[in-house]
Amino acid sequence: MWSVATILASALGFISKNPIVAKMLIFTTFIAIISYSLSFIKELVAPFLVSNAIMGFAGYFGFFDGLSIYLTIIVAGFGVKQVLAFIRS
Repeated sequence: MWSVATILASALGFISKNPIVAKMLIFTTFIAIISYSLSFIKELVAPFLVSNAIMGFAGYFGFFDGLSIYLTIIVAGFGVKQVLAFIRS
C-alpha cells in the first residue's frame, strides 16, 4: 500500500516539475475559469433581457444575432491571443 503511494507521489512530483505539464494545467484552469464566468454572466443577465418588451423588438430585428457574432469574435480573438502568448513564454 505504501509503495503505491510512494510511486504515485514521486510520479506527481516529477510531472509537476515539468514546465510543459505545468503550462497545460494552468491553461486548462484558465479556460475553465473563463467558460464558467461567461456562463455565469449569461445566466445572470438572461432573465432581465427576456422580461423587457423592447428586447423582443431587438431580437426580431436581429440585434442579438449581431451581438452574438460580435462577442464570439471578441472572445475567440482574445483566446487565440492568450494561447499564442502562453506558447511563446
